[in-house]
Amino acid sequence: MSDSLAVLHPKAAGESVEANVVQRVEQLAYVSDREAEWCDALADSLLAPTTTDSVVFCGINLLAKGTHVEIKSAQDRLASGQRGRIYVRKRQHERLLEENAAYLVAVYDPRPGHNQRVLAMAVISASVLDEILPDGWTSVEGDRSERGYRQLTWSRIIDPDDVKGGDQR
Repeated sequence: MSDSLAVLHPKAAGESVEANVVQRVEQLAYVSDREAEWCDALADSLLAPTTTDSVVFCGINLLAKGTHVEIKSAQDRLASGQRGRIYVRKRQHERLLEENAAYLVAVYDPRPGHNQRVLAMAVISASVLDEILPDGWTSVEGDRSERGYRQLTWSRIIDPDDVKGGDQR
């Protein structure tokens, strides 16, 4: 199988989507893990419906300059046919809440050869996301070991009709 047709590991796919988002949303600047492990980007200018047409705003009207942003990616559809989910880590989420930060959720096409093409993006404050997260923090073991995380389907944040080129089943 050629490299262009290989399915990326979830971490690599997420990093690819993150880079795509920062490139597409000119109001965001990349933040390295050396600067802050708890966020991926910083609004370096006003991000609002009047300054971008590629991002949906959920429960907020804008992101002010200086707002920290965590970029979360979710596959349009999983192999099972279900909609993809974002994973919210407890420690990181608590820090985002403390900082009055936001999440940018990007839905992408995971199919080989599609290069994690972003189909839709939405920005939501950490406090609004906190209100729609399911109850209870879960643990996972293995290569993505994490104590305290929650999963949320992207369709709780983005209307499936707003996903361009995806499978809206």
